[in-house]
Amino acid sequence: MAEFLGMLIGDGCISRFVSEGKEKFEIAFTGNPRELNYYANFLKPLIEGLFPIKGRLRIRRDNTIRLHFRSKRLAQYFLSLGLPLGKKRDASIPNQVKGRELVKSFIRGFYHAEGSIYFRYSKQYPYHARMYDNLLVVQFRCKLRTLMMQLREAVIGLGIVPTRMGEKDGVYTFRLTNQVQIQKFLQVVQPRYKKSPKKE
Repeated sequence: MAEFLGMLIGDGCISRFVSEGKEKFEIAFTGNPRELNYYANFLKPLIEGLFPIKGRLRIRRDNTIRLHFRSKRLAQYFLSLGLPLGKKRDASIPNQVKGRELVKSFIRGFYHAEGSIYFRYSKQYPYHARMYDNLLVVQFRCKLRTLMMQLREAVIGLGIVPTRMGEKDGVYTFRLTNQVQIQKFLQVVQPRYKKSPKKE
């Protein structure tokens, strides 16, 4: 559940609307078509395995992927945990998952949604290798300031040392660039997706 909450805060949205005179709730995830494999073979089966609901996955006309679930009871439960309704302007790690083991699962879920792992590369020096296939970078990137501050502190609380928080155009970023710290992150957090720079 903690892992799912990380995914939902990172990549999802809870919405409320009226249809045919009835109030309805939807839990939805929106992504790039390049993430079709992740949505179809990881996220959708994970959610359907956790909860007694079935989702619908489709590629929309605006060239995005949409995975959505209709469940008023489930949406209200997540709202009771403090997750925002509608477009997220900020968010916090739910108090219910702030213990060490649960926050580790929350970090894993958020990393699946908003994190990335890639080979370090150089833009500034034309005579350097553009990509260093022996040096990895783990990145967390999101517009939710409070959540990102808490997330960085939670990573530190696991004994993992990230870079300082950066901000550009309202987007907050921190990374792991030390190779020892990256390996520690992979061992402690144990991501089940985005475990290497290869496409998964």
